[in-house]
Amino acid sequence: MSVTPTKTKNDLINFIPKEIITPNKDSPGISKTVYSHITNLHHLLSNWSTIREKGFKICKSISALKLYEYKDGYYPHQTKPLTDSLLEALDSLENVVEGVSIINNQMQALAQLQYTHEPVINTWSASEIAENILNIYNSLHKEFNLKKIITENIAHCRDENLIEVYVSSWEFDTFLSMELSAYLFADVGLAGIT
Repeated sequence: MSVTPTKTKNDLINFIPKEIITPNKDSPGISKTVYSHITNLHHLLSNWSTIREKGFKICKSISALKLYEYKDGYYPHQTKPLTDSLLEALDSLENVVEGVSIINNQMQALAQLQYTHEPVINTWSASEIAENILNIYNSLHKEFNLKKIITENIAHCRDENLIEVYVSSWEFDTFLSMELSAYLFADVGLAGIT
C-alpha cells in the first residue's frame, strides 16, 4: 500500500501563485465610449456657440434700448422681456456647462482605468483626451461665470462704454478658445466649431 506524502514547511514557503493574464485594454469598447463622449462634447460646444450668438443679439438689443430710450428714473418697458430672454439663454449655457462637466468626470475616470498611454483614437491616449476635456470644462466654467455677471448687471448699467464691454463679452468668448478642441475633433473626423 502507498502512503500519502506529507507536506513540510519548506514546501509551503516555495509556493508561487500563478499570474492571471488579463488583456491590457478593451480597445473597441474604450474607443467607442471615448468617441461617444467626444461627439457629445462637440454637440454641446455647438449648442454653446448658438446660445452665445442668441445672447449677443439680446444684449445688443438691450444696449440699443438703454442708449436711445433711457432717461433718468425711467426704464423702457421692453427691458423686462429682453432680460428674461437673456436669463433663458444663461440657463441654457448652464445646461451646456453641466453636460460638459458630466463628460469631463466620465473621461477622467476612463483615463484612470486606461493606465497605458497607447492611443485610444488615432494618436490620442485616454489621458490626453481627458486633459483636453478638463481644459475645455475649466474654460467654459469661467466663461459661464463671466456671462452670468454680465446678465445680472446689463439691465442696470448706465455707462455707455460699460454696456458696450458687456455686449462684446457676450459676442466673444474671453476664456474659451475653440482651438482647444479643434485638433481633437479633427482626429475624430468632426467639423470644427466656429
